[in-house]
Amino acid sequence: MHSLKNKAGIRNAITGTMMRHRPHFRGKMVSAEWFKKTELFEALEDIQVNVILSHASVESCPEGKIIFQEGEEATHLYFLIEGAIDVTKNPQEKIDILTFQIQGEGRVFGIPSLLEPYHYNMTAKCAVPSRVLRIEADHLRRRMEENPKLGMGIMKKLALIYFNRFNELRAEIAGYFKMFPPKVL
Repeated sequence: MHSLKNKAGIRNAITGTMMRHRPHFRGKMVSAEWFKKTELFEALEDIQVNVILSHASVESCPEGKIIFQEGEEATHLYFLIEGAIDVTKNPQEKIDILTFQIQGEGRVFGIPSLLEPYHYNMTAKCAVPSRVLRIEADHLRRRMEENPKLGMGIMKKLALIYFNRFNELRAEIAGYFKMFPPKVL
């Protein structure tokens, strides 16, 4: 498997800011305070957080574990607690291009679980031993439908996350091509 490396190819480490506090755990679950600091759910009320967390679990993953594969039904939304997740396109091909890497506590991935047709469009694999929060997507989608204000807030935030990630990838690609001088004909 071949991955293009940063500055020697197209690799974008999407690194969000680290949260000031380590996650607080009650047994194997994250606290509502930690959850409200994630990039997607920072504006939720405590009751909304508790309802969502009632259908969530923390999962420890060894390096190399595939969390989900491109084409699979998107049944869960994920948040990185610690570690790093490689997100790739067409991993079954001989050349595996690392599209980006999720780094930074509270970063969301598996977003297609909230968007029709509810199939993952990329593969997520642990780059290092990692812990993730896994939320049942159908439960979250039902809460979004029952509470349109909640649903609209989440969808607005999702759009912003996608827009920011797209701009980061675009800047990385532009930087990559600047390494090659233009040919004069």
